[in-house]
Amino acid sequence: MSSTDNNGSFDSYFHNDNNNIWKRFEKGYLKFMEKTNKIILQGITPGGIYKAIWCRDASYILKDWFLSGNIENTMQQTYHIWSHQIYQNGTEKIVYGRGSPNLKFISNLVDATKQQEFEGALPTTIYPDGFSEVYGENPDIDSTALMISTTAWILSRCFPLNEADYNISDNNNNSKFNFNKRAKITKSYLSRSIYKHIPKIEIINPSMVAEFVIPRMLKAVQYLITRDIDNDGILEQGYNEDWMDTVLRTGKIVYSQACWIMALNNLSLLLSKFKEYKKESIELKSKAVKTEETVDKELWSESNSCYIDNQTNNNDIGGSSILTQDVSFYLVAITRKNINIVNKKDKPIIKDFPKEKFVQKDVHCLQDFVKIHLGRHLYQRSESTLNEIKNRCWKNKLPLVTEKALKATGPYILKSYEYHNYTFWPWITAIEMLARSRFGRKFEYSVLLSKLINEKSTYSNSFYEWTNPITNQGKGSYPFRTGISSIRIALIDILEKIDVIY
Repeated sequence: MSSTDNNGSFDSYFHNDNNNIWKRFEKGYLKFMEKTNKIILQGITPGGIYKAIWCRDASYILKDWFLSGNIENTMQQTYHIWSHQIYQNGTEKIVYGRGSPNLKFISNLVDATKQQEFEGALPTTIYPDGFSEVYGENPDIDSTALMISTTAWILSRCFPLNEADYNISDNNNNSKFNFNKRAKITKSYLSRSIYKHIPKIEIINPSMVAEFVIPRMLKAVQYLITRDIDNDGILEQGYNEDWMDTVLRTGKIVYSQACWIMALNNLSLLLSKFKEYKKESIELKSKAVKTEETVDKELWSESNSCYIDNQTNNNDIGGSSILTQDVSFYLVAITRKNINIVNKKDKPIIKDFPKEKFVQKDVHCLQDFVKIHLGRHLYQRSESTLNEIKNRCWKNKLPLVTEKALKATGPYILKSYEYHNYTFWPWITAIEMLARSRFGRKFEYSVLLSKLINEKSTYSNSFYEWTNPITNQGKGSYPFRTGISSIRIALIDILEKIDVIY
């Protein structure tokens, strides 16, 4: 099947009435949010067959909880996850290496030496049986970075910028904070049967959570810095140390840099609100800028016309670098720099523009700001990357996670159209949809939404972990909360004009 044939299936949508597509978008949004609310609030495990907490997945679900008004449990479970951070002298049992070909895909017990090496990272998985797992040879970059990003994002919404600089707590251990005005406090549907092994943590005060997690997040940043082997601002990873944990990609991965940039920027924003962390806030912001500059220099491919991974694995293991759908995550990471977007007379107002450009100018879409913020160079490269993802990864009427079938996988040998090998994943499609919305590509993100939410409101593609693009049959965990939450977050970002994914 040729690329032209594949894309023709998508292009037919672009000749439809755009107004009708948009109306279906808005109508589908409301139905989807109502249909999925109870599913999301049942727990921070991915759902279905997955009974443990995966830190990267929990980062999306917790953000969704916060936006849904489930504040108390958001604070409790954020605290719980960070209590499992790896420490040099920790007593929790931790295994590692099941996803690493270097360790022959065999689990090993983390000894004192490894515990010191991993110090500051979060595990891949927190099991209900009292132990944790690092899936690869080293802790995942994205599991730790995404939890930093989400935790800082949530807490920064609890300490508004328009207040005086905060101390962590006052003499009475209280703090002033405003929850997101859009968050309606709702009944918690947490299943105590799922969480019966977790002692209930009586913490609902964000200042108490901040006091506990900020030092831990700074420790996590220090761990991630050690993954920058050549000190260029880009983190290097080993086999299967990201969300596609069978693809065997290793080296400098665009998706992982996006997670790192988001962690640095969100934590910098949170720390800027506390008097005692001003210096650290500035340092983290500087690191984020350096990473962006290095990604643009090192991971832009002129021959491919897009940002692409710089992999170090051999052809007999995983093949040379190929374009992956999660490159779109980087475009989301660079199109938001602490922008404050509010609604006024049904138009978004973007505040805090550079004064030499203009201040508080009405714009009709975020695209206008992106053009100014990124500059011509980055804007053109981002647009080109979106074009290449569409041309090379949109196939057989669905956007796929890889542009072609993989040469090798591990620890599971996957055929084409199976798991991470040339399949459709709702969670990363939601991220791509959001990336396209940031660049005003309304036709394209409406088409992606049609793949996630159909007019019959069955949401079969959205509820499964992944889908075989040939048979259109859903596979994996069901209902998969990570995918559902990522769709919900992207929809809020697009339709409510508030930046929630960053």
